[in-house]
Amino acid sequence: MGAFLRPLPALEGLEGVVIMEDRDPRFFLSFRDYDPEAEPPLNRHGPLRAWTTQQDLVELVVELHQRGVKVAIGFWNYGGWLFHRRPRWVREHPELKHIPFSSHLYPFAWLEPEGMEYCEYIARQYERLRAAFGFDGLMLGDGLCGFGSIWDPDLYSDKEDTIPQWTHFYRVIADVVHHTGGVLLAYDQMGFSFLEARKHGVDYGELVQAGLDILVYQSYPQAWGGFWLEEFQSRFDLTANAKNLATVKSALAGTTAGVFYTVEMGDSVEKWPVTPVRTLEQIDTLDRFSDGRFLVWANDVLAASR
Repeated sequence: MGAFLRPLPALEGLEGVVIMEDRDPRFFLSFRDYDPEAEPPLNRHGPLRAWTTQQDLVELVVELHQRGVKVAIGFWNYGGWLFHRRPRWVREHPELKHIPFSSHLYPFAWLEPEGMEYCEYIARQYERLRAAFGFDGLMLGDGLCGFGSIWDPDLYSDKEDTIPQWTHFYRVIADVVHHTGGVLLAYDQMGFSFLEARKHGVDYGELVQAGLDILVYQSYPQAWGGFWLEEFQSRFDLTANAKNLATVKSALAGTTAGVFYTVEMGDSVEKWPVTPVRTLEQIDTLDRFSDGRFLVWANDVLAASR
């Protein structure tokens, strides 16, 4: 929410936005009833605070729709690290066990208090949020497309046998999202090739058959290739991104799914700088292998627009 001026500028060339709750999902998983004066914790990246309440969120979605921009809600399946204090809802659901050497939560859990699968609960929460705020779709963020670890990209490469479980997970959610006229988006598994992603539990072709509409390939040659995964740089740099993205696009050729890729925009709150020349190089290299661009994060760019 902190990306947007009030009133909104024209936002020309923008087809859609995802209001993404990344680390520590405090809103998506715990939302119950609309409270116009309550503050949804969806402004952790800033930099603006022009829209702060649930009523503001309703009005923001309406204004974006008036400009022809679709709005999806998204969240991460995030549990933090060993000594991380998780949000209350997550603490109240110990069934969502922390995956070792990862920041993610185990996705195939049965939620005892609700008496349903985690994927069913996610679908129900989307229904609630759509009814309250008018969202056009759901985006499944980090930790919701196979098993992985940002510290060791090979750690969970023995999970091919979980492909049926991940496909079921997506089918349950997609059925609800599509029933309400929405679009289902998801991040890929760490920018891997199509075949390498299968080793981590996801077959993108099967996910599309289950109802995935847009797969967002994670291309971070500066943030990952140059920092977080510097030890594995040759597997996450722009050359590797182009090679891997091409395999994903080829595998999904002839399907109904769109394949987008992330464009690195940086983030002033997280102190994530990018070099504009390298971002332009990323666009020039990867456009040919995709159906669209997904700006990450777009907060600072949109906040500066007029």
